[in-house]
Amino acid sequence: MSSNWLSLEAALQKALDATPIVTDKETVPLSQASGRIAANDIYAILSVPPWDNSAMDGYAVRTDEVKEDKPLSVQSTITAGMQENAELKSGSAIKIMTGAPIPLGADAVVMVENTRSTEAGVIVTQKPSLGENIRPKAGDIAPNQKLVAKGTRLAPQHLMLLASQGMADVVVIKKIKVGLVATGSELVQPGAALSQAQIYESNRIGVQALLSEYDVDIVDFGIVKDDKDALRNIFTKASDSVDIMVSSGGVSVGEADFVKEIIASLGFIDFWKVAIKPGKPFALGKINTTLFCGLPGNPVSAFVTAKLLVTPIIQKMQGQSDIRPPLAVPATLTTTVKRRPGRRDFQRATMFYDENFNLHVTPFRTQSSGVMTSITSANCLMVIDENSTGLEAGASVPVIPFTLAAPDKAPNLPKANYSTAEKDSE
Repeated sequence: MSSNWLSLEAALQKALDATPIVTDKETVPLSQASGRIAANDIYAILSVPPWDNSAMDGYAVRTDEVKEDKPLSVQSTITAGMQENAELKSGSAIKIMTGAPIPLGADAVVMVENTRSTEAGVIVTQKPSLGENIRPKAGDIAPNQKLVAKGTRLAPQHLMLLASQGMADVVVIKKIKVGLVATGSELVQPGAALSQAQIYESNRIGVQALLSEYDVDIVDFGIVKDDKDALRNIFTKASDSVDIMVSSGGVSVGEADFVKEIIASLGFIDFWKVAIKPGKPFALGKINTTLFCGLPGNPVSAFVTAKLLVTPIIQKMQGQSDIRPPLAVPATLTTTVKRRPGRRDFQRATMFYDENFNLHVTPFRTQSSGVMTSITSANCLMVIDENSTGLEAGASVPVIPFTLAAPDKAPNLPKANYSTAEKDSE
């Protein structure tokens, strides 16, 4: 690894240290709160359950009155939602439904399956223990119990919990504004006609989709040609309107790569080389209070750096309390891989389960950062340490799944030994 390259961990730490946290708040309905960040600790105001209630359909009884072959007269029936406060009479049982309040005097509920009905009443065939099948008041949630910590990204289960308290809305951090721009004179907006030497721009839509799960407001600045004045105007405009600006292209060492120079003239560049593959030319800087992230132009490199570096920055800016690296799980490599050491390698691969539910992974033969199908056909990134010169088939290797699902059979891919030591600038 070159001395002026940062490791992934060092780059991420510098990026997080440079990232300001948005503190502005707003109140939104629970129906619009999924994926938002809780702005405050949230405490319970009600007991859940609000009263002792039945965990089963059955009969509410006094355990000391349950005798073998002695019928209990069925006093009444209680269903969930009934308002009456029943009291269990001596020598009786009350038929009760799941969720219904426990009648006064009862100390257990017998499952229907453990009873037998007769003309004289109900006979309990298996005596219950004290408190059996009774859910006590506040057994789940007690008043003043912390339900959600500040900085939590609200998931469906959190919203269900808040709704159970009668809460209709919640205070969250205001959405941050993320600007997206693609740079390059060869780029054309999808849907437009192509001229000679032009290609369709795809990075913006990919990054936007990747960031969609973080519930940000996207400001699309479109495509800007490799022109210093045009780039300067766009980045100046962005510094007045967004919290973070994400560009793709123009951060490497080509003659038309002007982005670093423009950002440095308007603000500063913190770093621009990270020892990962793909994605070495990732730039971090700032213009006024707007954070700048410069992604490589190659689509695969842009995807990987956005996933590994931009998404944690977004989480930090939103005030998320538990910023976590992407989930990595061990898998068994199906083929031998040879490579040059120096950069941590995030190879596009397919993971799958065998018949014994062991996880395996097969990397794609072509790992060039310009081959977009290596991402679209993959379901994970296979991680190879920067000091490794290669791995043998059967080795355990970490993989970062794109989703938590994996196919249940091996992919139809070549398994011959191959090398990923080809030159790859990004």
